[in-house]
Amino acid sequence: MREYRNAYAQYYTEGTAARKVVQPEYIRPERRQEELPEYAKVRKAKTQKGLKVAMNPAFAVFLAFSVLATLTACTMMLSMQAKVTNQSDTISMLQSEIETLTDENNVYENRLNSNVNLEQIRETAINQLGMVYPTEGQVVYYNLTEADYVRQYQDVPSAR
Repeated sequence: MREYRNAYAQYYTEGTAARKVVQPEYIRPERRQEELPEYAKVRKAKTQKGLKVAMNPAFAVFLAFSVLATLTACTMMLSMQAKVTNQSDTISMLQSEIETLTDENNVYENRLNSNVNLEQIRETAINQLGMVYPTEGQVVYYNLTEADYVRQYQDVPSAR
């Protein structure tokens, strides 16, 4: 007699190839809830049949308000993000325009500087127009409160 074991049942063969199921010798008896201490007892969950318990109206209003607030916040965030993207594109465009204008300005400035001969201007001012450099007593110094410019409300006092 050969004996084969399985996880759930034991089989044996008796002369033919047909198998017959043999019940295990020991079956673990079920423990009763009363025998277990209180901390080890398994509590059964209460089953809800359908929607017997209605949703509290205050909770429903709170839930609706929460959903609306979340949707509003998401919409505002997307709107702000679109504005930031638009302004960023505008800034990039204006910066490239500034660079172009600065380059053009530098080209014009270099062209003007190359055409102006300061030595020739000085010679013309002295020889043809009668320009003279100031003497020691002709220079008058003023204390400025504003560093940008001077407004003249009166005649300049004579030099001493």
